[in-house]
Amino acid sequence: MTDLCEIMKRHGSDKGLGWHNYTLKYSSMWDGLRDEKLNLFELGLGTNNVDLPSNMGENGVPGASLRGWSEYFPKAQIYGADIDSNILFEEDRIKTYFCDQTSPRSIRELCDQLGETQFDIIIDDGLHEYEANVTFLVGFLHRLKPGGYFIIEDLTKDTADKLRTHIGGILARFNFDRVYTCEILDIPNETNGVDNRIAVIRLG
Repeated sequence: MTDLCEIMKRHGSDKGLGWHNYTLKYSSMWDGLRDEKLNLFELGLGTNNVDLPSNMGENGVPGASLRGWSEYFPKAQIYGADIDSNILFEEDRIKTYFCDQTSPRSIRELCDQLGETQFDIIIDDGLHEYEANVTFLVGFLHRLKPGGYFIIEDLTKDTADKLRTHIGGILARFNFDRVYTCEILDIPNETNGVDNRIAVIRLG
């Protein structure tokens, strides 16, 4: 168990050592960045409203991952957004905003609220559907700093296959002319063989 696994578990996030075990991969990628002054953005705060899709269930802990990131990156500014306005909050080094990731207009409004802020890490843990993932990617990728990480979590095999097939065309169509790499990582997990995959997009 890594420090990040313990941190996320303590805050009530599902990112580590359960249905998902992304914290093992994130630790290997980001342990060397822990003392950097980063900007991190995560879409999806973990709503416990069971009437909303991709909810965490009634026992979910909204904001758990953001608080975990704030502890893991003690010098970072943490930003988040969700479609559930009832769970938005603000704490030391954490700010959250409304966003409907299926709506390009809503994403533009989010960008307006963020001003000129650019991000070292962007994580899409929102509505786990291919079209929603693509809409947010297209509308928000320009906010990623050179060398930064854009992560899409909880990919089913079908969504992962679509991204592998279409990611080049998606970026070319919307004039993202920076050099990029995209890896789809199927992370071994004895508990979860359904959606324990992430896409890792990096821009030069």
